[in-house]
Amino acid sequence: IKSLFRSKIELTKKAMLKQWSYFRWTSLFEGIILSTGALLLVYFPVVDFLNGEITLGTLTFIYTVYGNIIPPLFGFVRGIRGFYSATANFEDLFKYNKVHNDIKESPNAVKCKLRQGTIDFNTISFGYRKKNLIKNFSLNIKKDQKIALVGHSGSGKSTLIKLLYRLYDVNEGEILVDNKNINTFQQESLRSEMSIVPQECILFDDTIYNNIKFSRPTADREEVMKAIRLAQLDKFIKELPQKERTIVGERGVKLSGGEKQRVSIARALLADKKILVLDEATSSLDSETEYKIQLSLKRLMKGRTTIMIAHRLSTIMQADKIVVLDKGRIVQIGTHRQLIRQRGPYKKLWSLQKGGYIK
Repeated sequence: IKSLFRSKIELTKKAMLKQWSYFRWTSLFEGIILSTGALLLVYFPVVDFLNGEITLGTLTFIYTVYGNIIPPLFGFVRGIRGFYSATANFEDLFKYNKVHNDIKESPNAVKCKLRQGTIDFNTISFGYRKKNLIKNFSLNIKKDQKIALVGHSGSGKSTLIKLLYRLYDVNEGEILVDNKNINTFQQESLRSEMSIVPQECILFDDTIYNNIKFSRPTADREEVMKAIRLAQLDKFIKELPQKERTIVGERGVKLSGGEKQRVSIARALLADKKILVLDEATSSLDSETEYKIQLSLKRLMKGRTTIMIAHRLSTIMQADKIVVLDKGRIVQIGTHRQLIRQRGPYKKLWSLQKGGYIK
């Protein structure tokens, strides 16, 4: 959806520039024609009047008619131009109605209600067009297990989450949740049964309170305030004149990156789902706040199946299993203690983050 709107915005910008260039040249030619016509209309009647071919009354009549006709003609031209411009905009608008979702929902799809929270990636493969991102990937995540996905940018970590949320369909294999194929569930119900703390939090132009309550509209005030405290937002909110009723602006423009991330964490705390996804959940936080939130997340992850995506390895040391990815394949798997004793990409990343890149 984001890609569609980005491409649409780029096309709209190009169309606007092209339209502006067209209108500029059109206005220039229109001005030249009208100025020439007005000059001729002034010149010839005056010449005829001086030669005695027309009277003063006729000259006055010509200029009066000209003065009364030109403004309506200008209005007519602007109206026609506006009509065609609006027609073009409506044509683009109605094209959205022809956009169809590539992810088809089965007519017999049922509502998803997670009880165990187990996840199975069974020999899945996926790629965009001709580019293969995930190849024969298999991973079993047990109930209440905490799994961390590690790897360089482009290794397929976020793509796996998109496939789990069924934002895309796998090319081969299947993804099971509670031993049922996710294709058998209604898409919205599947996504509503999982909570995610994304790397880039999307906020609405509303209050902090309503942005957090958005994850569970039926929650009461006490539950929302508890989520705010656990996400370490309470101290920040106390300093605001309107407290939790402060408007955050479009996409949270009035908040810093760390504050937006804490709002996102509070949302996940309030949602209280069986499966939790943490996509670089503390990447925008300072070390002290990160440490406090890690304690909150530890309580949050208790009794839930958790998938963590992180580049900072210190945030995933306590994971039950760490999966190291490279080009859509598993190259290492194990606990933190096991992996730092093995030669491989994880140990290399750990050495770099400990300060190995500083001579």
